[in-house]
Amino acid sequence: MYKRYRDNLRKALDLRKQQSQPDIKPLLVWVTASTLLFIVFALFVAPEGRDADYHFVSERGLITAMSAYLLAAASAFCLAALTVQFRDREPNVRLWVVMALGCAFLSLDEMAQFHERLGDLLDDGRGSGAFRTWNDVVVILYGVVALPILLVLLPDILRYEMLLELFVVAFLLDAVHALIDSTQEPATVVSIILEESAKLFCGAFLALGTFIGFRGVLWSSKSSGSDTS
Repeated sequence: MYKRYRDNLRKALDLRKQQSQPDIKPLLVWVTASTLLFIVFALFVAPEGRDADYHFVSERGLITAMSAYLLAAASAFCLAALTVQFRDREPNVRLWVVMALGCAFLSLDEMAQFHERLGDLLDDGRGSGAFRTWNDVVVILYGVVALPILLVLLPDILRYEMLLELFVVAFLLDAVHALIDSTQEPATVVSIILEESAKLFCGAFLALGTFIGFRGVLWSSKSSGSDTS
Protein backbone atom coordinates (compact mmCIF):
# COMPACT_ATOMS: atom_id res chain seq x y z
CA MET A 1 0.00 0.00 0.00
CA TYR A 2 2.80 2.40 0.91
CA LYS A 3 4.62 1.64 -2.36
CA ARG A 4 1.46 2.32 -4.35
CA TYR A 5 0.93 5.60 -2.49
CA ARG A 6 4.55 6.61 -3.15
CA ASP A 7 4.21 5.74 -6.84
CA ASN A 8 1.05 7.83 -7.05
CA LEU A 9 2.90 10.76 -5.50
CA ARG A 10 5.68 10.41 -8.07
CA LYS A 11 3.20 10.26 -10.96
CA ALA A 12 1.38 13.30 -9.60
CA LEU A 13 4.61 15.29 -9.46
CA ASP A 14 5.40 14.29 -13.05
CA LEU A 15 1.97 15.48 -14.18
CA ARG A 16 2.43 18.71 -12.26
CA LYS A 17 5.69 19.44 -14.08
CA GLN A 18 3.95 19.03 -17.42
CA GLN A 19 1.42 21.76 -16.67
CA SER A 20 1.87 25.26 -18.01
CA GLN A 21 -0.53 27.77 -16.48
CA PRO A 22 -0.56 31.58 -16.33
CA ASP A 23 1.42 33.18 -13.50
CA ILE A 24 -0.54 33.04 -10.23
CA LYS A 25 1.24 35.96 -8.54
CA PRO A 26 -1.06 38.79 -9.77
CA LEU A 27 -4.12 36.82 -8.68
CA LEU A 28 -2.52 36.03 -5.31
CA VAL A 29 -1.75 39.71 -4.70
CA TRP A 30 -5.27 40.71 -5.76
CA VAL A 31 -6.97 38.20 -3.44
CA THR A 32 -4.75 39.14 -0.47
CA ALA A 33 -5.22 42.88 -1.00
CA SER A 34 -8.98 42.55 -1.53
CA THR A 35 -9.37 40.51 1.66
CA LEU A 36 -7.38 43.07 3.65
CA LEU A 37 -9.46 45.92 2.23
CA PHE A 38 -12.66 44.07 3.11
CA ILE A 39 -11.47 43.62 6.71
CA VAL A 40 -10.69 47.35 6.97
CA PHE A 41 -14.07 48.15 5.43
CA ALA A 42 -15.81 45.94 8.02
CA LEU A 43 -14.13 47.89 10.82
CA PHE A 44 -15.62 51.19 9.67
CA VAL A 45 -19.20 50.25 8.80
CA ALA A 46 -20.52 49.14 12.18
CA PRO A 47 -24.26 49.87 12.54
CA GLU A 48 -25.15 52.95 14.56
CA GLY A 49 -24.56 52.39 18.26
CA ARG A 50 -22.51 49.21 17.71
CA ASP A 51 -18.86 48.68 18.56
CA ALA A 52 -16.24 48.67 15.78
CA ASP A 53 -15.88 44.89 16.06
CA TYR A 54 -19.59 44.23 15.45
CA HIS A 55 -19.04 42.64 12.03
CA PHE A 56 -16.39 40.36 13.54
CA VAL A 57 -18.39 39.31 16.63
CA SER A 58 -21.89 38.96 15.22
CA GLU A 59 -22.87 35.89 13.19
CA ARG A 60 -24.93 38.35 11.13
CA GLY A 61 -21.87 40.48 10.41
CA LEU A 62 -20.01 41.03 7.17
CA ILE A 63 -17.10 38.74 8.04
CA THR A 64 -19.29 35.67 8.51
CA ALA A 65 -21.27 36.50 5.37
CA MET A 66 -18.13 36.90 3.25
CA SER A 67 -16.58 33.75 4.74
CA ALA A 68 -19.70 31.77 3.78
CA TYR A 69 -19.61 33.30 0.28
CA LEU A 70 -15.94 32.36 -0.25
CA LEU A 71 -16.53 28.78 0.92
CA ALA A 72 -19.56 28.51 -1.38
CA ALA A 73 -17.40 29.82 -4.24
CA ALA A 74 -14.76 27.20 -3.43
CA SER A 75 -17.43 24.49 -3.62
CA ALA A 76 -18.63 25.89 -6.95
CA PHE A 77 -15.09 25.81 -8.42
CA CYS A 78 -14.82 22.16 -7.33
CA LEU A 79 -18.11 21.36 -9.07
CA ALA A 80 -16.86 23.13 -12.20
CA ALA A 81 -13.67 21.03 -12.15
CA LEU A 82 -15.78 17.92 -11.62
CA THR A 83 -17.94 18.82 -14.63
CA VAL A 84 -14.89 19.07 -16.88
CA GLN A 85 -13.60 15.72 -15.63
CA PHE A 86 -16.96 14.05 -16.21
CA ARG A 87 -16.98 15.43 -19.77
CA ASP A 88 -13.51 13.95 -20.34
CA ARG A 89 -14.51 10.66 -18.66
CA GLU A 90 -11.70 11.15 -16.15
CA PRO A 91 -11.94 8.31 -13.59
CA ASN A 92 -10.06 10.04 -10.77
CA VAL A 93 -12.64 12.53 -9.47
CA ARG A 94 -12.52 11.90 -5.71
CA LEU A 95 -10.60 15.11 -4.91
CA TRP A 96 -13.26 17.38 -6.37
CA VAL A 97 -16.16 15.39 -4.95
CA VAL A 98 -14.71 15.52 -1.42
CA MET A 99 -13.70 19.18 -1.70
CA ALA A 100 -17.09 20.23 -3.13
CA LEU A 101 -18.94 18.51 -0.28
CA GLY A 102 -16.51 19.75 2.37
CA CYS A 103 -16.58 23.39 1.27
CA ALA A 104 -20.37 23.32 0.89
CA PHE A 105 -20.71 21.96 4.43
CA LEU A 106 -18.38 24.62 5.85
CA SER A 107 -20.31 27.35 4.02
CA LEU A 108 -23.60 26.11 5.48
CA ASP A 109 -21.92 25.80 8.88
CA GLU A 110 -20.99 29.48 8.77
CA MET A 111 -24.62 30.49 8.33
CA ALA A 112 -26.46 27.74 10.25
CA GLN A 113 -23.83 27.54 13.04
CA PHE A 114 -23.79 23.73 13.23
CA HIS A 115 -20.62 23.67 15.33
CA GLU A 116 -21.98 26.21 17.79
CA ARG A 117 -25.26 24.34 18.22
CA LEU A 118 -23.41 21.06 18.77
CA GLY A 119 -21.03 22.78 21.15
CA ASP A 120 -23.96 24.17 23.16
CA LEU A 121 -25.44 20.68 23.44
CA LEU A 122 -22.16 19.22 24.68
CA ASP A 123 -21.61 22.14 27.07
CA ASP A 124 -24.78 21.19 28.95
CA GLY A 125 -23.33 19.80 32.18
CA ARG A 126 -20.10 18.51 30.62
CA GLY A 127 -16.66 19.95 31.20
CA SER A 128 -14.53 20.73 28.15
CA GLY A 129 -11.24 19.95 29.90
CA ALA A 130 -8.31 22.12 28.82
CA PHE A 131 -10.40 23.82 26.15
CA ARG A 132 -12.45 26.95 26.73
CA THR A 133 -15.74 25.51 25.43
CA TRP A 134 -17.03 22.47 23.56
CA ASN A 135 -17.56 24.79 20.59
CA ASP A 136 -13.76 25.13 20.41
CA VAL A 137 -13.37 21.35 20.59
CA VAL A 138 -15.77 20.82 17.66
CA VAL A 139 -13.93 23.41 15.52
CA ILE A 140 -10.57 21.77 16.27
CA LEU A 141 -12.06 18.36 15.43
CA TYR A 142 -12.95 19.70 11.98
CA GLY A 143 -9.24 20.19 11.37
CA VAL A 144 -8.34 16.83 12.91
CA VAL A 145 -10.77 15.08 10.54
CA ALA A 146 -9.65 17.12 7.52
CA LEU A 147 -5.91 16.40 7.92
CA PRO A 148 -5.95 12.61 7.25
CA ILE A 149 -8.41 13.14 4.40
CA LEU A 150 -6.01 15.62 2.80
CA LEU A 151 -3.14 13.14 3.26
CA VAL A 152 -5.12 10.47 1.43
CA LEU A 153 -5.91 12.99 -1.33
CA LEU A 154 -2.32 14.29 -1.50
CA PRO A 155 -1.47 12.50 -4.79
CA ASP A 156 -4.53 14.11 -6.39
CA ILE A 157 -3.69 17.54 -4.97
CA LEU A 158 -0.09 17.40 -6.18
CA ARG A 159 -1.23 16.98 -9.77
CA TYR A 160 -2.15 20.67 -9.95
CA GLU A 161 0.35 23.50 -9.80
CA MET A 162 0.24 25.56 -6.56
CA LEU A 163 -2.82 23.72 -5.23
CA LEU A 164 -0.97 22.09 -2.32
CA GLU A 165 0.74 25.35 -1.35
CA LEU A 166 -2.54 27.27 -1.26
CA PHE A 167 -4.29 24.54 0.73
CA VAL A 168 -1.43 24.47 3.25
CA VAL A 169 -1.72 28.24 3.75
CA ALA A 170 -5.50 27.89 4.22
CA PHE A 171 -5.00 25.06 6.74
CA LEU A 172 -2.43 27.08 8.73
CA LEU A 173 -4.75 30.10 8.79
CA ASP A 174 -7.56 27.88 10.08
CA ALA A 175 -5.18 26.63 12.79
CA VAL A 176 -4.41 30.25 13.78
CA HIS A 177 -8.14 30.97 13.93
CA ALA A 178 -8.77 27.92 16.14
CA LEU A 179 -5.77 28.69 18.37
CA ILE A 180 -6.88 32.26 19.07
CA ASP A 181 -10.47 31.17 19.59
CA SER A 182 -9.56 28.45 22.10
CA THR A 183 -6.91 30.30 24.13
CA GLN A 184 -8.08 33.91 24.47
CA GLU A 185 -10.20 34.06 27.62
CA PRO A 186 -11.66 36.56 28.00
CA ALA A 187 -11.69 37.52 24.33
CA THR A 188 -10.64 41.08 23.50
CA VAL A 189 -11.50 43.32 20.57
CA VAL A 190 -8.05 42.70 19.09
CA SER A 191 -8.19 38.92 19.54
CA ILE A 192 -11.66 38.74 17.96
CA ILE A 193 -10.60 40.81 14.96
CA LEU A 194 -7.44 38.73 14.47
CA GLU A 195 -9.37 35.46 14.88
CA GLU A 196 -12.07 36.35 12.38
CA SER A 197 -9.55 37.86 9.95
CA ALA A 198 -7.63 34.56 9.96
CA LYS A 199 -10.91 32.74 9.26
CA LEU A 200 -11.67 35.05 6.35
CA PHE A 201 -8.21 34.64 4.85
CA CYS A 202 -8.60 30.87 5.20
CA GLY A 203 -11.77 31.03 3.09
CA ALA A 204 -10.06 33.31 0.57
CA PHE A 205 -7.15 30.91 0.07
CA LEU A 206 -9.51 27.93 -0.19
CA ALA A 207 -11.45 29.75 -2.90
CA LEU A 208 -8.23 30.73 -4.66
CA GLY A 209 -6.85 27.20 -4.39
CA THR A 210 -9.97 25.56 -5.81
CA PHE A 211 -10.06 28.12 -8.64
CA ILE A 212 -6.44 27.34 -9.50
CA GLY A 213 -7.28 23.64 -9.37
CA PHE A 214 -10.27 24.16 -11.67
CA ARG A 215 -8.04 26.12 -14.04
CA GLY A 216 -5.53 23.27 -14.00
CA VAL A 217 -8.27 20.76 -14.86
CA LEU A 218 -9.48 23.00 -17.68
CA TRP A 219 -5.98 23.62 -19.07
CA SER A 220 -5.17 19.89 -19.10
CA SER A 221 -8.60 18.87 -20.42
CA LYS A 222 -8.57 16.41 -23.29
CA SER A 223 -11.17 18.55 -25.04
CA SER A 224 -9.43 21.89 -24.52
CA GLY A 225 -8.56 23.52 -27.78
CA SER A 226 -10.63 21.05 -29.76
CA ASP A 227 -13.00 22.20 -32.43
CA THR A 228 -16.52 22.18 -30.94
CA SER A 229 -18.26 23.93 -33.82
